[in-house]
Amino acid sequence: MKYTVKLIFAVLVCLTIVSFGMAAENLDNRTRDIGLYGGILLPGTISIEDADVDTEMGFTLKAYFDQFVSPMFSVGVYGQYTATSSDTDPSYDVDVYEFGLTFKPKFMISPTAAIKPGLEIGYRSTTVDISQPGIDTSADGLALNFSAELQFALDGGYLLGLTFGFLAQPTGGTDDFDVTWAPIWYAMAGIVF
Repeated sequence: MKYTVKLIFAVLVCLTIVSFGMAAENLDNRTRDIGLYGGILLPGTISIEDADVDTEMGFTLKAYFDQFVSPMFSVGVYGQYTATSSDTDPSYDVDVYEFGLTFKPKFMISPTAAIKPGLEIGYRSTTVDISQPGIDTSADGLALNFSAELQFALDGGYLLGLTFGFLAQPTGGTDDFDVTWAPIWYAMAGIVF
């Protein structure tokens, strides 16, 4: 898991460096948003066949690129990594990787603040750190997420972002078991270029 976190951190640093060279724009007439976020994943429940497994509080990292197709609507791509653990005895580490498409309208609250509710549809891969032979510990599924992103204009054309939302998986699993998620809530903060 340490290698994965270092790799994600390196990618986020590279995206940040590249983003600094892009032209800054006002909040109401942007042509694109590049966001880098980090935050917490609240406890939730993952359903494996007929059993429910509770998860503990974890952390999540997210990067996205939104292209505005009209002044107040964007379509984009995102990638997200989440780490948590099961609330069982013994506890197991759970790593979640996902990527997909975003659809976000933008509503101006004031000249320096906006809200972007978003729908994310993507592919999710979940792995559980269980070292028992013969047990398939990776599950694939449909990521169906919702977010509400508050953006506040900063000097230099950058934005401070606060995002609240949930991760859900209505369908998915392994070759042997269905794995679904009811909404699991998260809160993140970050910078938008």
